Amino acid sequence: MENHFYLASANTCHGFINHFNYINPNENGMTYILKGGPGTGKSSFMKKVGEYFSKKGFTIEYFFCSSDSDSLDGVRIVEKKVAIVDGTAPHVTEATIPGVKEKIVNLGSFINGKIKKHKDTIEDLLAKKSACFSVAYAYLKPLGELLKIEKMLRDSSQKSKSAFDITSILPILKNSNKGSQRKLFLSYYLVDKITSLQEKNNFKNIINLDSTNYFEGCDKLKEISLMLEKSHIEFTSFMSVLDPDDIESIYIPSLSTLVINNKAKQKFLNEKLINALIKKSAYYISKAKQYHKKIEKFYVENMDFKGIDNIREEIIKEIEQL
Repeated sequence: MENHFYLASANTCHGFINHFNYINPNENGMTYILKGGPGTGKSSFMKKVGEYFSKKGFTIEYFFCSSDSDSLDGVRIVEKKVAIVDGTAPHVTEATIPGVKEKIVNLGSFINGKIKKHKDTIEDLLAKKSACFSVAYAYLKPLGELLKIEKMLRDSSQKSKSAFDITSILPILKNSNKGSQRKLFLSYYLVDKITSLQEKNNFKNIINLDSTNYFEGCDKLKEISLMLEKSHIEFTSFMSVLDPDDIESIYIPSLSTLVINNKAKQKFLNEKLINALIKKSAYYISKAKQYHKKIEKFYVENMDFKGIDNIREEIIKEIEQL
């Protein structure tokens, strides 16, 4: 039994970034798309399916929500090439070949009519949640601009002196024409800071670039990713929530190795201002989560969860036959 914990989306200086297409990258795989609003049981549905197959000895990947680390956006049963994802806003996922590559499961059909009496309250909470995200992105946008300035002002003499050279390990990696890059996230904004799922994954081997300059570390990781792609080696690039165009770390499954750009030792020229923007952004994202939880309560009280349990059991049986 092996579990992995990632994120397929992130709140960033470029807005909401969605890499859901990398949750289940297999061409011959099957993806179940769950539709339904907050509190309709999507996260619990995915968690229970993941736990079921984990106990059966399958490798499971859990994908957490970028604004709620208690909630799931997706789950993947690796050996089965099957994923179940949340297909509602903001990470809207639609079927490309219904019944062949994807199957839509509408949990919203199990909401009873009594929810209508809470219409005004729910609309008010939705507006407050939306306002919190707007404020968060208003702080994240200048964070991105500030990083651009930092990059222009960086001292070229502070180039990374990392001894790690990707060419030293390429010969021992299995060369395959099927190798490719997968883009996901490992970090997210929480309460008043950026936190990471790195320790939760318990990666066996970690190579630290030990760079004192964030941008030089990003450049090194980009160089590594290009070399891995050229060598047709399968790997995952964990993109940065500071700037989703930058790579935060790279995981090479065939070596069970994570290569990281260690931010712990890195200092920005405008450190206090950058940290203040991160803190404000994280605060409002967390506040949006609080409103989301209040909305969920109304739906939880008006759901036919027995009906959802029946559908979940049917889908588990379908997956077992794949």
